[in-house]
Amino acid sequence: MTGVLLMAYGAAASPDDIPQYLADIRRGRPADPALIEDVRRRYERIGGRSPLPEITAAQARALQAALGPGFRVGFGMRHSAPRIADALGSLASGCETLVGLPLTPFASRLSTGAYFDAMAEAARAHPALKVARAASFHDHPRLVAALAERAQDALSRAGEGAALLLTAHSLPSRIEAEGDPYARQLRETAALVAGKLGLSRWHFAYQSRGRTGEEWLGPEAGDVIARLAAEGTKALALAPIGFVSEHLETLYDDDVQYREQAQRLGLRFSRAAALNDHPGFIDALADAARKAIGTLTPPHSY
Repeated sequence: MTGVLLMAYGAAASPDDIPQYLADIRRGRPADPALIEDVRRRYERIGGRSPLPEITAAQARALQAALGPGFRVGFGMRHSAPRIADALGSLASGCETLVGLPLTPFASRLSTGAYFDAMAEAARAHPALKVARAASFHDHPRLVAALAERAQDALSRAGEGAALLLTAHSLPSRIEAEGDPYARQLRETAALVAGKLGLSRWHFAYQSRGRTGEEWLGPEAGDVIARLAAEGTKALALAPIGFVSEHLETLYDDDVQYREQAQRLGLRFSRAAALNDHPGFIDALADAARKAIGTLTPPHSY
């Protein structure tokens, strides 16, 4: 039996979980009360809770169905329950091999690298388990087609002449100098999606940057929205291609923050849904898991 461990960042399930969640992100240091209150306010605007746990569970069920017999799929989070270590432990009882598969298609030392580090640490408690890391799949044809389908729906709802803005989560800009593939892979995926849609003009920006003093990848989505409005754009379709699940960054940053900005500027606004358990996304995940099986190695090789 081969276990497949889906891995994601995690989320505070409810407002009561926000202080612990933020402290976990900050490696045990309590967050500033003002930050906690700001995140609570954002949770109130999206209905008081994050749908990420249920969506991730649905993705795992869909992947299980796509892979079929011989595979057992579980999921673990880096910063919230169920934890990566706990999910790996459950899969290790009954599986001889394990594939670690981040839900994001885009590789980065700060995201997928951290997931794999957590997986490797947990795997040390199971020395007989053979493990593998799935490769990024940002250019998988089924992924690109699914993203294009979501973007086309948003363009149709925005109306004639709408501009398309593709977005992803920002990371500290120092990663580009370090050779991190994240920004390059995002640019490649954005170009593939636009090509699938037959667009010669489209826009890409980053959103949801962290609250640190260092420089983050840009341009920032709000700045691009302001520029498009100043140039006379009348409608905007925002497609958050860097996010595979609905959560705070799509439900608040996109549906509240950017929507309200666009409306203030007189723009018609629509937002493409996240992939969630879209069949094309699940097919891309399944292919990534199958390809990783050929790279199985003992845990001590990490």
